[in-house]
Amino acid sequence: MTTILDLRQVTRNHDRYEQMIRQRPAVQRAIAYFQDNIGKVSSTEEFMKDDKLYRFVLDAFDLGSQAKARGLIRKVLEEGVSDSSSTANRMSDAKFKEMATVLGFAENSGKNLKQPAIVQAIIDRYVNVTLEIDSEDQNPAVRLGLYFKRRSSNISNWYQVMADSALRKVVYTTLGLPDQTALLDIDKQKVLLEKRMDIADFKKPEKVAKLLDRFAAMYDLQNGSSTATAATPSIGPISASGRASIISIDPSITMSLLRFPRF
Repeated sequence: MTTILDLRQVTRNHDRYEQMIRQRPAVQRAIAYFQDNIGKVSSTEEFMKDDKLYRFVLDAFDLGSQAKARGLIRKVLEEGVSDSSSTANRMSDAKFKEMATVLGFAENSGKNLKQPAIVQAIIDRYVNVTLEIDSEDQNPAVRLGLYFKRRSSNISNWYQVMADSALRKVVYTTLGLPDQTALLDIDKQKVLLEKRMDIADFKKPEKVAKLLDRFAAMYDLQNGSSTATAATPSIGPISASGRASIISIDPSITMSLLRFPRF
């Protein structure tokens, strides 16, 4: 199958795949432990002493790869987000700020974590991330596409894209930009992206769907899929404004973190 078909299949059956993940014994145990214990912690210190809670939350916020960076995570959570100069606010990767905001140890001693709706939202995100990770076994591009789809409505500037290797990979692949583009001066990259794509489109589901179709086709072309050509959507030329038009794709190829309680 091509990446377009793989990605559409997972997207179309997302709820069913999520339910399958929730039924796994290991996932059920992890969720049950989180539900039973997260409301008991009221400080960064208590949270970080419980390795099961610590890893569950980092995985839910797409920060599992940072689990060993305990000093950094401690600073992010202890300083919180109220001070504009705090570590979380100064980091280019918005996921750290999102985690600090939701846990709220610095602002309200973790009172957010006593709200069932917020606890459930963290669990839902944990399941989503697990599904995305699993999809990589089938096709790495599917994980990238699912991740972009979930994160897209929270993207408000190009620096967020450039700071996130997965978001950057989707956008640069979609535009046909080589990986070496990421080595350019960051402001030059920003200008290049602004000329070729309208970042406001990321908040429009129908345009994100078309962008992901284009990404999938370009990914297969760049990675030598033998079936990519037949499935490649008709991609029009650069628009008069200089931006690649997502709408130019053939019409036949067709969750906000900080918005409590679902993020």
